Amino acid sequence: MAIRGVIFDMDGTLTTMCFDFAAIKAEANVGDVDLLDYLACAQGAERERIHQIILKYEKIAAARTKLNRGARTVLRGLRQRRLPTALLTRNSRRSVDLVCRRLGLTFDIAISREDGPYKPSPEPIRNIARRWGVTPAEVLMVGDYKWDVLCAHNAGAPCAVLVADGIVPEWGKNATFVIRRLAEVLAIVDGEVS
Repeated sequence: MAIRGVIFDMDGTLTTMCFDFAAIKAEANVGDVDLLDYLACAQGAERERIHQIILKYEKIAAARTKLNRGARTVLRGLRQRRLPTALLTRNSRRSVDLVCRRLGLTFDIAISREDGPYKPSPEPIRNIARRWGVTPAEVLMVGDYKWDVLCAHNAGAPCAVLVADGIVPEWGKNATFVIRRLAEVLAIVDGEVS
């Protein structure tokens, strides 16, 4: 099936990874749990405390992050092919807006964690596909972490996992494509990779 739209993860995929998750978890003092899941279950003052810690580190990361090699070329190539693009991230809307403004990025759709269920839920991909008038099977998810692969798999969408170091983690073996460079996304949408 032809790819009719491409969804990108932000941190570690389109942009460099600038989050210090160990520092965030240490300051939050929540142990080895998913921070967003913890935040979703927390209430009152504890919820606000965790939320402020996450926002603080997102702001630091947004100010430091840079585009990954090939990101601008891939986005330009997709525009030339008239394929819509989306950004799907577990970051806050504020972080997304700051990164996009700083780096001059534009997308047809940008989804942050405040927009509803976040990765690994399949709902963001299903919603993007619906807005584009295509099926999830016609949308390529490009990411660098297990949440991206699970989100795509659960939505029935193909996924390209970026492993810049060439080492495919166990969860990455469930991806449709394993890529070492963002430029490979164009070969996938052109049908040159199967």
